[in-house]
Amino acid sequence: MKARLALPLLLVMSVAGSLSAVAEPTLDAFRGVASGEGRFKSALIGLDRGFTVTTIGRQSGAVFVLDQQFRFDNGEIDRRVWRFRRIAPGRYAGTRKDVVGEAVVKVDGGRITMAYDVVVPRKDGSRLTLHFEDSVSRQGPRTVLNKAVIYTLGIPVGSVEAKLVRR
Repeated sequence: MKARLALPLLLVMSVAGSLSAVAEPTLDAFRGVASGEGRFKSALIGLDRGFTVTTIGRQSGAVFVLDQQFRFDNGEIDRRVWRFRRIAPGRYAGTRKDVVGEAVVKVDGGRITMAYDVVVPRKDGSRLTLHFEDSVSRQGPRTVLNKAVIYTLGIPVGSVEAKLVRR
């Protein structure tokens, strides 16, 4: 299984902003540029892989776009682009090229949670569905911590943790 599994989750919201409580919870806190480092781990497949990430968040009409660029320890580069639309106060639906359906996003004060599924190809040509549960929380005025757990068949198989600092 490729370490590229980490990308879908980080993507999620390893975003670029300070998460502050507002009257109407929004994703505007992710506006701007942030960068940081993280690790993808899976004891199941013996993987422990580091990466750096840069995110750019911007409003584009009724859609909030989060562009994530990853560089892994082995030099591999990957890019994930999320598009979020507001569906209710503090609730968003997120789409990305490799996400099945829509991600469910909840904003509650200084915390953002997100759940979504990704189908990834395996070396033998089959496909594996992974479920991601992300939690992004404020760690200071310019710093956020993104923690994610990855599941398959309801069993945790990996995790990702990334710390980002807004520029």
